[in-house]
Amino acid sequence: MGFGKRRKSFANTYMLDRTSRTRERHIMHRHLSRIFLALVFGLMAADPSLAAGGYWEFGAWRVIVEEIDTGEDLRRTCTAMTGGDGDMSAVLTVSNGDAGPPDYYPELLINEHAIRGYDTRMQASDEVYLWFDDEDVIDGTIEHFFDDDGFAHAQVFLAQSTSQAGLRAMKRNGQMDVTVNGRAMHTFWLNGFSASYLKMMDECGFDGSGVLDLP
Repeated sequence: MGFGKRRKSFANTYMLDRTSRTRERHIMHRHLSRIFLALVFGLMAADPSLAAGGYWEFGAWRVIVEEIDTGEDLRRTCTAMTGGDGDMSAVLTVSNGDAGPPDYYPELLINEHAIRGYDTRMQASDEVYLWFDDEDVIDGTIEHFFDDDGFAHAQVFLAQSTSQAGLRAMKRNGQMDVTVNGRAMHTFWLNGFSASYLKMMDECGFDGSGVLDLP
């Protein structure tokens, strides 16, 4: 129910459609994503070509593939992202060990990181939604936390029940605004999104069905 035309009140539906097991699964997924993204940003800061599995750019978006030997199997993690380097980042991540469409669609994460001694602009109590240039919106929830080094972070995540609709909106639009308490805080450009999404999914053994083949 979080997807529709722009409106003045924004219902936070995230917790309504999840069981405890599902919530725990997605909390774990977000923590693993943080660890993976820290590794990715470290590699990119040194040299984008160091990302073990591969690195590609499509318009405003880029795709990074990382392979990790768990000792039991080779885990391949594929990420499509835009932004970062001091700005907010929009990130999608999928692994070859994940369930895929149509049962599960990659969940978009919006990340904000503050420098030492400062807090993030987004807070857990804020109302947040993504606004697209065709005037569709999708609600999100903010998680705010401090890491072990004392740096503040905020992360917007979406309900799995709205992930497919959100991905389709990203495919058909040119921009996506992160809107907090009714004001646009950051704009992400979506040129190159479709190509990056397809590349990300393909590298981890999936395809673009359910997103790229629908309006």
